[in-house]
Amino acid sequence: MGVMSKQTVNLGIVQETLLIPLWSRAVEASQPEPILYDAKAKEIVSQLDYDFDKFQAAKSTQVMMCIRGKAIDELTQHFIQQNPQSTIVEIGAGLDTRFERLDNGQLYWFDLDLPDAIAVRKHFFEENGRRHFISGSVLEPEWINQVKQNCPNSPKLFIAEGVLLYFTEEQVKTLLAILAQEFPGSYLVFDAASPFIIKNRRSYEAVKHTSAKFQWGIKNIKDIEAWDSRYKIIASRYIWHFPEFRKRFSFNARLLMAILPPLTRSYAVHLASICTNAD
Repeated sequence: MGVMSKQTVNLGIVQETLLIPLWSRAVEASQPEPILYDAKAKEIVSQLDYDFDKFQAAKSTQVMMCIRGKAIDELTQHFIQQNPQSTIVEIGAGLDTRFERLDNGQLYWFDLDLPDAIAVRKHFFEENGRRHFISGSVLEPEWINQVKQNCPNSPKLFIAEGVLLYFTEEQVKTLLAILAQEFPGSYLVFDAASPFIIKNRRSYEAVKHTSAKFQWGIKNIKDIEAWDSRYKIIASRYIWHFPEFRKRFSFNARLLMAILPPLTRSYAVHLASICTNAD
């Protein structure tokens, strides 16, 4: 009986970065007290023909990715508890397993990503009556009607994890305008970094092994409310502000945070509400 061949990976420059959080969750699954547990990620990594070993030294990145995932899970879970029959749209879903982690049996869920990412996703996940894949760019209008037609009246939460960092500021503003125009009354969970983090992108242990470039950074997240008055930042979870996991970061990362306290607020997950009007 022959050995099963691994799935080859053919992804664009930015799309390749989806493998970093996947690898991070796979590594975490073997920890004695995991930040979040994702057995599916471990299974997928074992089936992909990709050099994950190049990420092995990226200790702080691995921990940070899992804390980010946990923070987004917690905000999403709270939304689902308040709105059990809601619609969730994951922008840039990659190979995320959030549906598997959080589904309550009543949600409608859309995984939206570029065609090459969705093609890989289809090897490991299946659509069903409540879970659909959308192949395309979030900045193009084609996906909007698919969400509206399937779920016209349900409360909606959009998730952009590890996505907006790779957008230009103009693209971020375009996305915010699209969501506010087409889905007033919905919510958006996203991560954002300071300009300092963006400028020092090469120091990110895992991202430096790809050709992708961080582009968008924001010093004060409240500036988004000035860009578009329909947005209100209602919660922020700073990655460093999970003290129970701080010992998992590298010594150098902990030292840097001690020397430069403002860095502890340089990267966070945010929840924004999208008002139905500009008042």
